[in-house]
Amino acid sequence: MKDVIQISHLKFAEERGLEKTYCPSEVARELFKKDWRDNMDLVRKVADKLVKSGDLLVLQKGEIKSGLPSKLKGPIRLRKKRDNAI
Repeated sequence: MKDVIQISHLKFAEERGLEKTYCPSEVARELFKKDWRDNMDLVRKVADKLVKSGDLLVLQKGEIKSGLPSKLKGPIRLRKKRDNAI
C-alpha cells in the first residue's frame, strides 16, 4: 500500500507543479474514501520518505520547513521540489 500512497503523492505534486501545493489529506481522501482520517499517519510517513529523498518539500504557513511531515504539528502542505540542475 505504501507504493500506492507514494505514487499518489507524486501524482498530486506533478499535477500542481512547482508553485502550487497540496494537502496530504487529499492523498488520503483519494485512496481511503471512508476512513481517510484513520490513514493520515501512514500518508504523512510515506511523505517523509519523499521529503528525505528530495522529491517533495513540506511547508507550513507558506514557509519551507526542514522537519518531516509526520513530525510537524498542525496543517502542512506539500509540493514538488525544484530540480537544481542547470
